[in-house]
Amino acid sequence: MRKISILLIFSIFFMSCQDKDTETIEQYEARMNRLEILRYYNIQDVMPPRIINDGILFTFAENYDSVEVSGDFNNWEDSIPLIKSSYGVYYYLWQSPLKKGQYFYRYRVNGVWINDPVNTNTEYDDNNQAVSYFVLTNDIGFYEKNPIYNSDGTVTFFYSNNTAKEVMFTSDKLGFDSLRYPMIYSNNLWVITLRPEPGSYYYNFVVDRVWEVDPINMNVYKGNDGRLHSYILINYNQTNMIKY
Repeated sequence: MRKISILLIFSIFFMSCQDKDTETIEQYEARMNRLEILRYYNIQDVMPPRIINDGILFTFAENYDSVEVSGDFNNWEDSIPLIKSSYGVYYYLWQSPLKKGQYFYRYRVNGVWINDPVNTNTEYDDNNQAVSYFVLTNDIGFYEKNPIYNSDGTVTFFYSNNTAKEVMFTSDKLGFDSLRYPMIYSNNLWVITLRPEPGSYYYNFVVDRVWEVDPINMNVYKGNDGRLHSYILINYNQTNMIKY
């Protein structure tokens, strides 16, 4: 497993060093698939549940045969198995919307329920038992795909990157101007709201002056300019809204 992990990491590193403008569609799809496999497989950090770009991440580092999690967030209905990373850290990503508030949770390790060993926040529940908890200060929802159709007749494009200093939006209908349409960083996402006419669009995100295709849109085409562009059809009969 270690050799496979090293080979996958080397492959991703090698492809990331290539000229992005000359990357083929096949190379792009292969790179996205590998990134999906390794998204959290190499996680090392262990913390209490925390909001990240695409969900709430649970981590657990004790050396047990099996680790599961359950809590208020899933109505204590089922214990959800965690996956062990290459560094021995168990992890699970919760991706369903949640309202703001306090959420009790516990881990089930080798069949025994325990509190989170790295979370000092505990409170007595209705059974007078001390239970770990985390707090959401705002409602959280997750976008599924670009664009998001708003009720006022606009659409919102989003891009997830919490290390970028600047992200621009561009498309063929905007002359592929890479400097004119800045995105705003809000709630862990870069967003821009536009009012485009219905029709076909090719678009890109320009991340710190580097052109990127939409990482969650597999419809990618190579344009006459030699670059890869994401493709979408703007249709206001769509109902792709933020999920809460």
